[in-house]
Amino acid sequence: MLTQLDNDRIALMRAFVESARRLNFAAAARELNLTPSALGRRIQRLEAHLGVALFVRSTRRVALTDAGALYWRQSEEILSAIAAADAMASSLGDRPNGLLRISAPASFGRLYLSRVLPSFLRENAALQVDLMYGDQNVDLIGSRVDVAIRIGRLEDSGLVARRLARNVRRLVAAPDYLASSPALRAPQDLRAQRTLHFSYLRGGEAWTLQRNEELVRVPLVPALRCNDALALYEAALAGQGVALLADFITRDSLNDGRLVPVLDDWQVPETGIYAVYPASDFVPSKIRVFVDFLVSAFSREAAFAPPVQFSR
Repeated sequence: MLTQLDNDRIALMRAFVESARRLNFAAAARELNLTPSALGRRIQRLEAHLGVALFVRSTRRVALTDAGALYWRQSEEILSAIAAADAMASSLGDRPNGLLRISAPASFGRLYLSRVLPSFLRENAALQVDLMYGDQNVDLIGSRVDVAIRIGRLEDSGLVARRLARNVRRLVAAPDYLASSPALRAPQDLRAQRTLHFSYLRGGEAWTLQRNEELVRVPLVPALRCNDALALYEAALAGQGVALLADFITRDSLNDGRLVPVLDDWQVPETGIYAVYPASDFVPSKIRVFVDFLVSAFSREAAFAPPVQFSR
């Protein structure tokens, strides 16, 4: 006969695993939508059932005991197996349902994903979407994210990637800025310019430019460094310097002359915009449907044109 503890075991195990991942009960409780006291009671019930302490608690820190570390590894495997079984079953369903967690870069998300997402929601009313914007790459497995939008060169991370579009970047500035700035004829001249730099650029505080087979890396001392590309875009529009920005941000302003390309005989190596998701033998239908939607929505764009030109 099943006891109440048996019925609750998965919930207790999830409470333990989230607490073990974070070693912070308050943060784990927020992630699980529990009060800290409710989370604490679940941990205590599990410890009482096992007859061992899983955590060492003090006023300053929380740590796993040896038994806790061993139980964490086994619990992760069990919960992963349950999630895989759920995914296998749901992947066979005709209609996607449940919670779809999406992560996307802030600028791309606000300019493009937010514009096409209502169409996806209308077509998939049984889905609930948890959409997170941020410019740092998240750990899909650890954060339980189903699909992420990645921009740039992909590393071999064990993720499945579907290419959505080219990512074309160029140096841009406002005409008013260029009229009063030092001459800008070669990459080395950027050192005398006010530069607006994206903090998360993998190359650090430098821009790499290419002309035919010639490759030049220009170190920077930015006038503005920011982790939000749209803030850099606004600064460039206001005449505050030269920025390296993607066409999906600047296209309208380049078309109407508010920004102009600089050093346009030098290119920034092109990358791509991708939808990525964890590799699995059974891809849940909610992930398949969403990624197919993105590919369809953005398939007509060689690079990114103004949002009104999208197919949905």
